[in-house]
Amino acid sequence: MLIVISGVDCAGKSTHIELLRQYFTSIGKTSTLFWYRPGYSKELETAKKIIRPVADVLRNPLHLLAKNPLVQKKKPKNATHAERQTVVPAPIWITTAIMDTAFQYSIKLRYLMRKYDVVICNRYVDDACLDLVLKYPQYSFSEDLLRKISALFPVPDKSILLWLPYETMLERAEKKKEPFPDSPETRKMRWRAYDFMREDDRIQSVDVSGTIEESHEKIRKIIEMPS
Repeated sequence: MLIVISGVDCAGKSTHIELLRQYFTSIGKTSTLFWYRPGYSKELETAKKIIRPVADVLRNPLHLLAKNPLVQKKKPKNATHAERQTVVPAPIWITTAIMDTAFQYSIKLRYLMRKYDVVICNRYVDDACLDLVLKYPQYSFSEDLLRKISALFPVPDKSILLWLPYETMLERAEKKKEPFPDSPETRKMRWRAYDFMREDDRIQSVDVSGTIEESHEKIRKIIEMPS
């Protein structure tokens, strides 16, 4: 069984996913969490560590001898989005991220579905597309390409969107004090996108502005409903 949990900022996705895992354990089912964001998988990070030194040498064979910090074009610490783009051009990053997404959702996710009774996926295709659109709005091909290859991905048994009114989301964000929050404009656009997704018949929206217990009960009832 594949369950997808999406939602607006500060909707408590991690909390509700953990409660679902406890629920499945209580009824004797094995479960696991699958979290993924385009371009940031463990497998891709490992590949970067292997490839980067080779690429540096190919770019400048004297790099190892010179040890000139100007030769190594590394990503600056706490880099801004613009600074990161100077290290890896956007089209290359997008293409790599989409290839990584194809592997994660079509191969790794299917493997986990065979291994466990239930896989709870924190974020899925719609979330990945939204990430790319917000990060690189000038490259419209990214969402189109990701949508096309999504036919290779497993279809969720349940798709649940955790929703909050905008003002409630802002109140929770203020209390949460995230270290690297999105800009107000990006946060508003992300909220609007999720609000629009509520109209999708494939997705069941749950207002989680009440207590955790009340919200979990709503989610659990959706899980227990026949598909």
